[in-house]
Amino acid sequence: MARRRRQFSPEFKEEAIRMVLEGDRTVASVAREFDINASTLGSWVNR
Repeated sequence: MARRRRQFSPEFKEEAIRMVLEGDRTVASVAREFDINASTLGSWVNR
């Protein structure tokens, strides 16, 4: 069975990115909280 890719709203992405940039939290800790892959969040932050 094929797995579907999850789609994230721009608002969801902005909130996760904001938590990394404005806080003292790591990409990995925020990714765990939002249940997303750390490399995915890292690429959002780098953009």
